[in-house]
Amino acid sequence: MNQAPYFLLDVFTEKKYGGNQLAVFPDATRIDENLFQKIAKELNLSETVFLYPPVDGGNYRMRIFTPGKELPTAGHPTIGTAFYLTRELAHHAVGTQKITLDQQVGPVDVFIHYKDNIPDLITMHQPLPVFGDRHDDRREEIASILGLNLTDMANAPIQEVSCGNNTLLVPVKSTDDLSRIRLKTDQWIDAKQRYGDALLYVYTLGGVENGDVQGRMFAPEIGIMEDPATGSANGPLAAYLTAYQLIKMPATSLQGYEMGRPSQIFLDTEKNEDGSFKKVTISGKCVYTGEGIHFL
Repeated sequence: MNQAPYFLLDVFTEKKYGGNQLAVFPDATRIDENLFQKIAKELNLSETVFLYPPVDGGNYRMRIFTPGKELPTAGHPTIGTAFYLTRELAHHAVGTQKITLDQQVGPVDVFIHYKDNIPDLITMHQPLPVFGDRHDDRREEIASILGLNLTDMANAPIQEVSCGNNTLLVPVKSTDDLSRIRLKTDQWIDAKQRYGDALLYVYTLGGVENGDVQGRMFAPEIGIMEDPATGSANGPLAAYLTAYQLIKMPATSLQGYEMGRPSQIFLDTEKNEDGSFKKVTISGKCVYTGEGIHFL
């Protein structure tokens, strides 16, 4: 029987059983690519990575799957894969090490910061943001989809922003409002084409403890009822918060607390002299939780 080893990690956390779960298959050449989606659905984690070793001195190539579809890029799989590569393949170093991972959006640079000769904080440089449509006139509809009242919505833009994955950023007034969200899944799936088929990310700046911003991400249409940590949504969030001068960077973003999987994502941005974005980064820590064998 053919077998494929994989590793399990929790990403955007320092503690096991927090953050966002990830499976990494280190050698995708051993697996029929037609099985990738089926394996991701079988494991039923937010994302599963299939990694291709470098060829002729090139970069590692990775494919990223949710239980429902393949993604062109994603934050916690990128951070977790870089952690795996530095720990499992003994790429130990002092200071900072750079790894470039080839994804559908192109090459993505990841920087591993070491502490006591082991990887500590890992930083992903995301594709530069693209600001899409604003939907401020649909505030009442979105409140209804979230199971909230119009008075729970904060007075900040509702807008699509992408750093590789289109994300609808929706502001609410407080963490209490955030915790009361009861997503009406059918209504969201029916409505999401009006919002650029975006991931749904709801955030607040009010009442946040031990951080600067707190959010929840929902993507039931791709098999993720709720995500405990979403790097590909927090990059757009960082750009949005910077563009509208809502908070200063760097900042700490909290997610997953309502799910019992607390996650900490560190955000930063930098602009050019003309006001355009020079970089958008997300950073986080990781822990191993296990490994296994998948029978093919």
